[in-house]
Amino acid sequence: MDGPGDEVDTGAIGHPVSRRDLTELSEAARDLDRRIEQHLARLRRERARRDASQDDIPDQRLRPSG
Repeated sequence: MDGPGDEVDTGAIGHPVSRRDLTELSEAARDLDRRIEQHLARLRRERARRDASQDDIPDQRLRPSG
C-alpha cells in the first residue's frame, strides 16, 4: 500500500508521476533559481567593481605609437 503523498498521477506524456516526485522537482527548481540569482548578483557586483575601477584611472585608453 502506498504511503501518503505517493498518489500517482499521469503526466502530459502519460508516464506516472507521484506527488513526491513533483515536490522534489519543485524544490530542485527553486534551489536552482536561487543559485542562478546568487550567481547573477555576483556577476553584477564584479561588473560594477570593474567599471568603477576603470573610472578611477581615466588615462587607460590606448595611445597611438610614434
